[in-house]
Amino acid sequence: MVRLIAAIGLFLGLGLSTGFLQKTTEARATVSRAIKDTVTIKTLDDRDLIYFVDRPATDLKIPVLIIVDGSGCVGQLRPRFNDLFEPVSYTTPAFARVRVEKPGVEHGAEKGTQCSESFLKNYTIDQRVIDHLRVLQNLRANAKWWNGELLLWGWSDGGDIAAQLTAYYPQTKRAVLGAMGGGHTMEEHFKDFWVCPNAPKGPARDECKAGLEREFQNMVDNPTWKKTWGGPGNSWKIWPTRLYSRLSNLLKDNDVPILIVHGEKDFDATPVASARKLVEVLKASGNTSFDYWEIPGMGHGWKELPKEQGMAIEAAMLNWLLGKDVGLGGPPDFGKQAAPTLNKK
Repeated sequence: MVRLIAAIGLFLGLGLSTGFLQKTTEARATVSRAIKDTVTIKTLDDRDLIYFVDRPATDLKIPVLIIVDGSGCVGQLRPRFNDLFEPVSYTTPAFARVRVEKPGVEHGAEKGTQCSESFLKNYTIDQRVIDHLRVLQNLRANAKWWNGELLLWGWSDGGDIAAQLTAYYPQTKRAVLGAMGGGHTMEEHFKDFWVCPNAPKGPARDECKAGLEREFQNMVDNPTWKKTWGGPGNSWKIWPTRLYSRLSNLLKDNDVPILIVHGEKDFDATPVASARKLVEVLKASGNTSFDYWEIPGMGHGWKELPKEQGMAIEAAMLNWLLGKDVGLGGPPDFGKQAAPTLNKK
């Protein structure tokens, strides 16, 4: 159980077609100032939903890049995360960055912040997908500066959410899906990678798997926010929306260019075997709309790597999203060199 809780904790800790570029490549807009907006709208169930927009001041219509955070009751304006892909005057093509706040979370909240009742009641994968779609509806109605095109970047839980947005939002042009596995379900992660492989083969391992199945079914049958499992931010309400998600089912039918990014050393958070399985399934299905970067020496995130290396990966993901050159095989010198892109377009 100690290993299980450690595994969950690591998993939850982090918790990018050229046609659209032809319209925005000229976006070396004259920028006099940055525009930062905080927007509050109402959801269908009458909650306040807050999102942040950062964009250059320009008379050009520009794409939106939505950054989808991972799990946990941490805020969108927390240190370090607040700097990720911040638009600057010299970024070409120009884009607007949008981040959607989680329910009941202080904007600057960092890891270790106590989760609120509102967070526990409203935070599920499905609800976050719906909240992002609601924000996109509001932007479409009110953002006169938006050219209607969407770029997506998501990591860990956010990779799962961004994958679903890629599938469900037709105006998505490119997406980076990081550290989210995708080939195996999280139930399979627990049973086949994290918990039961250490049990002796035979009846002990079978009982381990059966015990997990009973525990998970109890959460499905009783999806309450008043009980948690695997950490104080993980209610019984969220687990059923995580456990059985097999993203390859969606992504096989996807024709939007996506970049799948995963650390070679990621195991306790999201096993790299799950990302490799996703790649296998996509290739077997004949899907040619993806690239895969497996980063040598990286665990669940690039922040743990040497600073220069992490900065190169971060810059390369943004360049990929913007349709710019990222160097041979990926970012410059991932480790010695990025694992070769497995699927060339």
